Amino acid sequence: MSTRSEQSVEQLMKLAGEREMPAADAMERARLAAHDSWQKLLQQRSAPAPRRRLRMSVGLAAAASVALVALLAFLPSTPLPPQVSARVVSLERGAVSHGGAGDSVVFPASDVMAGTTLETAEGRVALTLGDSLSLRMNRHTRLRFDSPSAVTLLAGDIYVDSGGVNAAGRLRIETPAGVVRHVGTQFQVFVQGSNTRVRVREGRVVFTPLAAGEPSAVAAGDELRIADGRAELTRGLAPFGADWEWTTAVAPPFDIEGRPLAEFVAWAAREHGWQVRYASESLQQQTYETRLHGALDPSSTDAMVERVSLVTGVPLQVRNGVLWVGAAR
Repeated sequence: MSTRSEQSVEQLMKLAGEREMPAADAMERARLAAHDSWQKLLQQRSAPAPRRRLRMSVGLAAAASVALVALLAFLPSTPLPPQVSARVVSLERGAVSHGGAGDSVVFPASDVMAGTTLETAEGRVALTLGDSLSLRMNRHTRLRFDSPSAVTLLAGDIYVDSGGVNAAGRLRIETPAGVVRHVGTQFQVFVQGSNTRVRVREGRVVFTPLAAGEPSAVAAGDELRIADGRAELTRGLAPFGADWEWTTAVAPPFDIEGRPLAEFVAWAAREHGWQVRYASESLQQQTYETRLHGALDPSSTDAMVERVSLVTGVPLQVRNGVLWVGAAR
């Protein structure tokens, strides 16, 4: 700056004189106002940063999700293990299994998987479902196993023994005419073309038509026939006889070793639909005390009854659907 300019500034300052200092309270108000403005400025500058970080986090999470979905789409899915629906217990002349793995001949102790169709020609087969339910297939029968508790009868004749009226298992049998559900029982279901027949030996079943209509209860001694959508119920049929005898030909074997005679009598009567009568209380007590040993030919229940009678010396004879222990009356 030139000497003349410096002199001019000095003269102006002298003319202005000394500046008057503000009061203390005014200075404090100014200081607070400046501090408040400074805090607002900091907030304005810092606020966008968290939002940017939040948007970045959400964007990264979305990108990761898309990448995970894409990865799962290309990964091979793990197939569920096949489900066992039933197990073969006994055979007469064999049966064939049709499934995803192709056709195969079944053997005793073979597992039948869900989705498999079992077919008999001139043979018969007995199976177990669950812990106690017995299912038997007559000759010329096709049965699809949908699950351990559901089957579809495509053609032929099946027999079901749930093990008693207090059995826990329930089986759903689908036919072209409707669905059969049982309540602890012995019964048959027969399908031929558009005709369906349900016959009950013990307990009861409920038949629900596929077409419009109310469910029908079929009790012991009843037979329900459905043909061309029309149902006909017949009552008072015998629980034994020729219509039931095929079921005994493929009955699961009864192991007599160490078992009391009374158990064999009860088993034989249940297989044939017979009633049991004892000629005396002493004979009844004898059947509990007599133990059986060895093995019997399982091909004929009648022959087994005759053989046991000879071995034990306890008279056993069948008359009009009654198994007499002792002399028949």
